[in-house]
Amino acid sequence: MSCEAISMQMRLIGTHVILCGAAMLWVANAPAQAQQPTVSSMPTVRQPYDIEAFGAFRALILAGDFGAKVELESVLARHPTTGVGALADARGEITIHDGKLIVSYGLDAPHPAAGADRAALLAIATAASWQSIPVEHDVAPDDVETFLARLAASHGLDPEGPFPFQVRGTLAPYAMHVNVAPTDGPHGMGQPIAITRDRKGEEIDGLIAGIYASRDLVGVVSHGGTRTHAHWIAPDGQSTAHLDRWGLKSGATIRLPGP
Repeated sequence: MSCEAISMQMRLIGTHVILCGAAMLWVANAPAQAQQPTVSSMPTVRQPYDIEAFGAFRALILAGDFGAKVELESVLARHPTTGVGALADARGEITIHDGKLIVSYGLDAPHPAAGADRAALLAIATAASWQSIPVEHDVAPDDVETFLARLAASHGLDPEGPFPFQVRGTLAPYAMHVNVAPTDGPHGMGQPIAITRDRKGEEIDGLIAGIYASRDLVGVVSHGGTRTHAHWIAPDGQSTAHLDRWGLKSGATIRLPGP
C-alpha cells in the first residue's frame, strides 16, 4: 500500500500522522515511537469522579493543536462539578466551578454564547459531595502538589489520583494567563503554546477549580511533568485564567471529594 493511501486511511479514522514511516509502523503493529502526538476523537475516561478529557495537553505543546474537540453545550449536559480547559483556536480559557461555566477570552471581540463555543482541551470531573479542609500554614508553589497528595491520603482518597479539587482563599504568589491566539510558529518543549495575556503578583484572592491527574493522565489532563491543572476564578465569579504557578496562604480552604 502506498504512503499516500495509508495517510488517507489514518485521516479518516481521526489519527494524525506526520511521517509515512510512522504510518508503516502503525500498520505493522510495532511499538509506537511517534514524534507527533495523536489525539483520539473519543474522550479519555477515568474513574472515580467521572473524569473525562477531551483533547490532550501534549497535542497543544508538541503540535499546537487547538482544533475543536468538543462543544461546551454537550459537556454541560453531563453536569460536571469541575472543569478546566482551553477554547478552540487558542482564544481563551474555560472553567467549570460547581457546575457553572466561566469563559474568559483573550481579546475583546464578538464571541459565541459561552455554551455554544468549543474546546480544544477540556478535562471535567464530578464530585457527589465535598469535604472542606482548612489550610493551616502557607504552602509554597513547589509544594502544592505534594500537599494535595498528602491531604488526599489523610482524607480517604487515593493520593495517586485522579480527583477534582477546589480552593477558596488567597493565592501567594501566583502567575496566570489567558490565551489570545495561536503562535503560528514552531511548537515543542520550551516553545510557547499560544500568545497569552499574562498576570502575576504576590497575592490574589479568589477560587480555584482543578484536577489532580493520575500518572497516566499527565500530558493529557495536565502539562507533562506536573500533576495538577488548575484555574483561578475571580471572587465575583465572572472571569477565569489558567494558573501557571500558585501557592497558598494560611487560612485558605481546600475542598476534596467526599470519601
